[in-house]
Amino acid sequence: MDRPPELRTDRLLLRPFHGDDVDDVFSYASDPEWGRHLPVPRPYTRSDAEEFVAGVAVSGPRKRLEWAIVHQGRVSGGIELRFHDHDSAEIGYSLARTLWGRGLTTEAASAVVGYGFEALELVRIWAAADVRNVASWRVMEKLGMRREGLLRRRRVVHGERVDDVLYALLREEWAGAD
Repeated sequence: MDRPPELRTDRLLLRPFHGDDVDDVFSYASDPEWGRHLPVPRPYTRSDAEEFVAGVAVSGPRKRLEWAIVHQGRVSGGIELRFHDHDSAEIGYSLARTLWGRGLTTEAASAVVGYGFEALELVRIWAAADVRNVASWRVMEKLGMRREGLLRRRRVVHGERVDDVLYALLREEWAGAD
């Protein structure tokens, strides 16, 4: 995989991260509420934002595609597909807290899922989220994903071992969602 292509929705531009996105990333990611369910540094510093952007802004082969979520000209989050084998991927996403509750994460995720199934010909796209992050489950369910299980004590988030819920969607289910 190389850099991801630009994807457009009604309200968003999804594009590769650029080196000049650091200020926007720091702006949303330094909000402690934004990273409550994510395994990100707390406090999230400008140095963390610089390191993140430098890591995802490089070109060349990779095991994931990472898009900046641009809303009204500002980078307001990120979304990615992580490839675990040749025909399945995990989707992950985050959005600035100031934009929560507007359907923007679902809009971005729908575009990326469509790209994954149609352009990349993936068979399965799955997602996992902290069991306490009900808003993330709702995004998965709005995409048509089905809950497949509970991953007990899967990861450490801010020093606490947490359970994740697992959701997945198959290509034929996506095609039938229209």
